[in-house]
Amino acid sequence: MSAALLLTVGGLKAGKEESASKEFKATCPVSGKPATEDHMVQLKNGDKVYFCCDNCPKAFKQSPNKYTQGVHRELLETGQVVQVACPFDGQPVSKDHTVEMGDVKIGFCSDKCEEKFKAAADDAAKLKLVFANGAFNKGFTRQTMCPVSGKPINPEHSVEYKGKKVYFCCPNCPAAF
Repeated sequence: MSAALLLTVGGLKAGKEESASKEFKATCPVSGKPATEDHMVQLKNGDKVYFCCDNCPKAFKQSPNKYTQGVHRELLETGQVVQVACPFDGQPVSKDHTVEMGDVKIGFCSDKCEEKFKAAADDAAKLKLVFANGAFNKGFTRQTMCPVSGKPINPEHSVEYKGKKVYFCCPNCPAAF
């Protein structure tokens, strides 16, 4: 029993050290500049949105819908959402079809979808393609942890439950759920 406790405590310590050493990276949805943890607004749904300065939260609060795509990108950057499918058609992501967009990787299901992204005129158009509400709802989830183990989810392991997709860390957890 004490060995198990030591392993648990050691694992918790390692997890805390890892998260403490992870550098905070986020893009301000208003200015496009690097955001800081000092300038944060928590939305009604619990999402945390980070900004680069004191003025950007004010601009955001005046017109939040104007910044939806930037907020969605930042949610991915900060680990508040996880990509689970292609944002264009909702199909599983292929490891062969990923692109970098700032500090995040975006996956697609096929050459066709990846090329659609790459053909966009500029970064603003790419941001809109991937993070507009429809694409965001197809490709991303706010569920980041397995409800059985508490570990990060793996989009390959999911079940439908009460009309919603629930994600798990491994193939054993859906049965336990």
